Amino acid sequence: MSEAVSSDLGKKPELMWVSMERIRVDHNYQREIRPQRVAQILREFNWAHFQPVMLAEQEDGTFSVFDGQHRVAAARAHPEVSEIPAAVVRVAGSKEEADAFLGVNINRTAVTTVEKFWAGIEAGNEAMLRVQAVLARAGCEVIQAAGVKPASNKTNAVTAVERSIRTYGEAATVEACKALAAAWSGDTGALGAIYIQALARLFRNNKGAISHERMVQKLRASDRKTLAAQAETLRKIGGGDASVNLSKALCEVYNKQLQQNHITIGVKA
Repeated sequence: MSEAVSSDLGKKPELMWVSMERIRVDHNYQREIRPQRVAQILREFNWAHFQPVMLAEQEDGTFSVFDGQHRVAAARAHPEVSEIPAAVVRVAGSKEEADAFLGVNINRTAVTTVEKFWAGIEAGNEAMLRVQAVLARAGCEVIQAAGVKPASNKTNAVTAVERSIRTYGEAATVEACKALAAAWSGDTGALGAIYIQALARLFRNNKGAISHERMVQKLRASDRKTLAAQAETLRKIGGGDASVNLSKALCEVYNKQLQQNHITIGVKA
């Protein structure tokens, strides 16, 4: 039996040499430049080893990179290089350009979930737009792939947020992110994957009984390392995954000295 093959080949790219002055990088979705990688390319620069980059032609006559930005950065830094070989495609706007980036890079391990997120936003991906909207309701956002300092209301846990939305719903995910960012305002790792999911579980399963203010207060009185240690102790005693045990630890912290309206971890889904 023959394997399935794509019947939509798209338009053939045009192979050409492009002046460095006409090439730009769209940082809305491109990955962060790694200086060590650029330096390595510079040290070993040789046309026989230089693979053509992939560029998208713009209406103003410039070209944006959707594959090969490290090669572009190295070529731009080389004093004897003024143009580079490229496969140029013509796309209709930034959405198609971001789609092209995803198509080239989606299966590469070097591409992070954050980079895929911003490319997805540019391309109008429904799941990524939903993640962005939920985080915005919580006063939070995904970190930029490059150039933006982390903060307590910024996260790189795109997959965890998306999973939390699917499993526990938008409202619970919003409450979880709001509580974490408020409680650990000085902690740039406040919106960690496991904390978002564990807390969203509690907000979903204890709707009407859980107090947002009390949860923030209890989180603020503790810290991530302490809670992680408590969760690990529970795991050693009873087994289970990290998120479940963190939910249990959060329940213990929340319920301590509480006479009524105790919360429970409940079912996962």
